[in-house]
Amino acid sequence: MEDRKDQQLNTQEQAYDGTLAVYATRKALMNARPRRYHGEGVLRRTIRLVKGLKEAKKQASELDYCSAENRRDLYKAVFKDAYAPLVASFENAADTLWNFLYSLWYDLLEIGTFIINFIIKAWYYIGAVLLFIRDKLWDVWLWLDVHKKAVFQIFVTVVTTIAVGLILVSSMSAYEYSYYGRKLGTARSKQEVYQMIDLLGDKLSENAGANISFDAERDIEFKRVFGFNQQVDSKDDILNTLTYMKDYRVTAYAININGKQTVILDKEEAAKAIIEAVKTHFAQPQEGYEYSSVSFAEDITVEEVNVVLSDIWNPDDAERYIETGTIRNVDESKYSPLVTVFASAKVTYDSETPFGIVYKRNNSMYLDEVRLVSEGIPGIQRIVALVQTVNGKEVSRLEQSNTTISDPVDAVYYQGTKEIPTRSGTGTWIFPLKTKYTISDYFGPRVAPIAGASTNHTGVDLATPGGSPIYAADGGTVTYAGYRGSFGLLVIVNHGGMWETWYAHCSSVLVKVGEDVYQGKVIARVGSTGRSTGNHLHFEVRYKGTPLDPLSLFR
Repeated sequence: MEDRKDQQLNTQEQAYDGTLAVYATRKALMNARPRRYHGEGVLRRTIRLVKGLKEAKKQASELDYCSAENRRDLYKAVFKDAYAPLVASFENAADTLWNFLYSLWYDLLEIGTFIINFIIKAWYYIGAVLLFIRDKLWDVWLWLDVHKKAVFQIFVTVVTTIAVGLILVSSMSAYEYSYYGRKLGTARSKQEVYQMIDLLGDKLSENAGANISFDAERDIEFKRVFGFNQQVDSKDDILNTLTYMKDYRVTAYAININGKQTVILDKEEAAKAIIEAVKTHFAQPQEGYEYSSVSFAEDITVEEVNVVLSDIWNPDDAERYIETGTIRNVDESKYSPLVTVFASAKVTYDSETPFGIVYKRNNSMYLDEVRLVSEGIPGIQRIVALVQTVNGKEVSRLEQSNTTISDPVDAVYYQGTKEIPTRSGTGTWIFPLKTKYTISDYFGPRVAPIAGASTNHTGVDLATPGGSPIYAADGGTVTYAGYRGSFGLLVIVNHGGMWETWYAHCSSVLVKVGEDVYQGKVIARVGSTGRSTGNHLHFEVRYKGTPLDPLSLFR
């Protein structure tokens, strides 16, 4: 049985191999007759592929047994036969890529091997050198340990010899320093002079009132000299010698007015700053001012000059001199500026329009009484003007626009029309307040509200807002108007017939001693002067000098 199966399989494999042989034979024939397929396009190859696949499928179906693997091999042969150039190109590309990658890997491996070998060899040689150096140092150390006394003597001798040599050379040599050919002194080294020049700027600035700096390479010359026992300057001597020279030549900057040198400053920035400061002095920034131009009438220039130190100005003095013509304190009327500064500005400001006064008749007020009803409010006009100034003084003003911001509101007063009553006592009383009040303390015995206050209250306290008017309770003559101890501001009115009324702790007094007042006249205003705990009127009524309860007169 098994022999039969093996025989069938062999038969099928032979048939499959015969089918592949058919396509192989066709391919060989195609290669042998290239002219037939020369220039065959993609369409013809595709048609041939389809026909070949159908034929291969037919051949495979005619076989008793054809595995899937065999079918794939059959189809691949058909595909290679139809698209031989494409398959060949792909295979060539694959082979080329593989060869490239293989070569690259081999080269990288060779490079890595070289680097590793180099590192190993370098480490070996470096180690050998270090070991050699260590051995030599050890040998030297052992030699020094054996001969250390002799080596120490030699070292001390060499160091001493060098030190003595340096000292001798240093003591014999020095440097003469001079300023523009003028010998100033002798220094031990150039470095000392340079150090003092670096410090010189601050000291010169302090003495000369200017920011001065030296250019050592340009201004100072050195000459080396030799000799024993030379007199050399100390650092302080060098600094003082340089500082107190008055004929230093330095680079500075002059402010020229119409070509004439006027003041000299140490720096160009300082000179330009003074020019701007002069402009600002005569065209001061002000609220509402918008300057459109600020200029000099003169030609102002800054020029670099080479001058002696004493010619340089203090910046404050230079600015004052240009602005006033002097640096002394003189009357402003004697100022004579060296420049003329023209300035134009648009000025915006508000101007008040005065309000009027309106009087309204009031039959409840006496003829001599006037009372403010509502305060007046001035109107506001917004004015824009073009202003021209010369050295800060206005020479012209041209109004360009005038806008009403608000109209004025008249003040309103009540004018009394009531006939003035008699100015002597009438024997009748009116209450001294017309505003709302509260009785804060009654007449008679009481607990003192504050330390030092009387325990026997001689009047009545009427609490009411400060500034409220106080009216005369009856007509009479003012016998006291002023400050009196714990009463504060006090008014006393004599009504005749030995009757008096007292009005204490006022904030202000509106009458004077000897003045005759009528009943209902405003004589003072409520306050809290003297010994008081708040705004109130202390009101007293006295008969023959004895206080009475004021409230009893109004029951």
